[in-house]
Amino acid sequence: MNKTKDKILKCALSLFNEKGVSQVSLRDISADMEISLGNLTYHFKKREEIIEALYLDLVSKLDHAFEKELLTENSFELLFEIPSVTLSCFYEYRFLMLDFVYINRNHDMIRNHYQKLMKVREHQFESLIQALINAKLIREEIIDNEYKYLFQNLRIVGDFWLSANYIDKNISVKQKDVIEGTQLLNQIIFPYLTAKGQSTFFKVYNL
Repeated sequence: MNKTKDKILKCALSLFNEKGVSQVSLRDISADMEISLGNLTYHFKKREEIIEALYLDLVSKLDHAFEKELLTENSFELLFEIPSVTLSCFYEYRFLMLDFVYINRNHDMIRNHYQKLMKVREHQFESLIQALINAKLIREEIIDNEYKYLFQNLRIVGDFWLSANYIDKNISVKQKDVIEGTQLLNQIIFPYLTAKGQSTFFKVYNL
């Protein structure tokens, strides 16, 4: 990526994270960088282009992290590592999650991409769950679509956890809060473990 573009995105990310999307204009970004507005708009004509570029950066980081995690042969550890990896990336680009609904309502590209991405993630999750059922670490479904809805629960909590955390504490979310969010997501999964799965969980995490 062009060095100036990269600097613009880094500056915009910092400002968006600090103030929120609605409080940051192209002029604010150019002023913070001490460059002319014309110089900035040469690279990004609209603020929307910057937001979309940052969204794609987040997706790229998540894809890279997931690819690295998928190299592990241990499906069980992978299941409990995904929340930590996801929330760490969400924290880095937290304005996207804190202004999630606003951004989706105003960016067709982001909304359409996100919807397609979730279908891919759901398929990956189903494959992971089936592997763990086969290994007797997670129980079979008791009611229809139980794991389909588990994916939805994890997705909704993951996507909106930062917003709920911000509202509850009335302060900016900190990096250390990611640990609490990870534990929250992992405890949603825990009740689905078999006795063997629970024993493995306690051993892996020294509990």
